[in-house]
Amino acid sequence: MPTTDSPQYCTEHTVKVANDINIYYTDSGAPRSNDYTTLVILHGSAFNGAVFIPLHKFAHKMNLRVVLWNRRDYCGTTKYSDEELADLKAGRQVFQDRHAFQLASFLEHFITTQDTPRLSSNRKTGGFILMGWSFGNATTMSLLANPQAVPKPLYELIEPYLMSIVVFDPPYIALGHPPPTYSGAYYPFVDPDYTGAPEKFYDYFLRWVSSHYDHLDITSRDASGLDYRKGTERWTIDGWSDEQKALCIENVAAIRTELNYLCTIHAGVVEETNA
Repeated sequence: MPTTDSPQYCTEHTVKVANDINIYYTDSGAPRSNDYTTLVILHGSAFNGAVFIPLHKFAHKMNLRVVLWNRRDYCGTTKYSDEELADLKAGRQVFQDRHAFQLASFLEHFITTQDTPRLSSNRKTGGFILMGWSFGNATTMSLLANPQAVPKPLYELIEPYLMSIVVFDPPYIALGHPPPTYSGAYYPFVDPDYTGAPEKFYDYFLRWVSSHYDHLDITSRDASGLDYRKGTERWTIDGWSDEQKALCIENVAAIRTELNYLCTIHAGVVEETNA
């Protein structure tokens, strides 16, 4: 089982949700309040939920219950079956529909077993905030993608509790958008310089994604105003201890899932863009 570096602020759990899927998560627990909000965070590619562990320390001060769950194939959570990966590679909608059902089932678990406060009439306290970080948005957005993915009784149960969905720093591809058409734009997953084993690619990816860039003009909201270097001399993970890296980074899970995900979505976006 995974271990956290802030055990005094959270507990570890595994819950079985729809389709007999086990979800591993850490939980700050409920604050001493009857109107707290439960913030459920889904991590991105290659990083698991432990990257957000420091948030547990501050949860109760903010009248929050913070829940960090590990997405499919990441430590403690059920791996994708061969059938599911085949659906992913084929771009079948059922792959995303399963995510929606499992997310809804997870929220149901908290409502029915954790006495989760109902969303207030002004929608400012209680209930759930569901947040996807980076590629985690490909999972969280599934809950909004297909109305038929969640059975009506389950939908009617969770609807009065869902305050909002936070789309935090998503890559274009996770939302089904093509990357910028700017000629100088850089996208690591289609970089011809990265050849060889996928494991080596994710070493490059981790540097790229955690580098500190000097963007030229982000206020312009134009692609030409961004810094497209493959990496910088200063990058966050370079300062992590070996223990932090072992706790938070899971290249194997990313290779097995996200690379297939990215290739499938990228191909679909390109096909639709060129249609």
